Amino acid sequence: MSAEIRIKYNKLDGRREELDRWLHSNAGTGSARFGGREGTIRHWLNGDDWLYYSEFAQDENQLAETDVVFLFKDERIATEFALRFA
Repeated sequence: MSAEIRIKYNKLDGRREELDRWLHSNAGTGSARFGGREGTIRHWLNGDDWLYYSEFAQDENQLAETDVVFLFKDERIATEFALRFA
């Protein structure tokens, strides 16, 4: 079972370092994926506890409205992450 959290790309501006620090300290090993034009990414590599990817944007103007999707194996960690960053 996994939990999904979506955050608008522009909401992460200036918070990436804080977010990365929190994830690595509290959520375990994770990684980034590269999203495509269709579908969702729900595969885990190695021992990942979480992963994230940006939904596809056609150009820079659409990037601000693009969702960054975070998937967590642990629902408790996902809930704490959402309370802090979403």
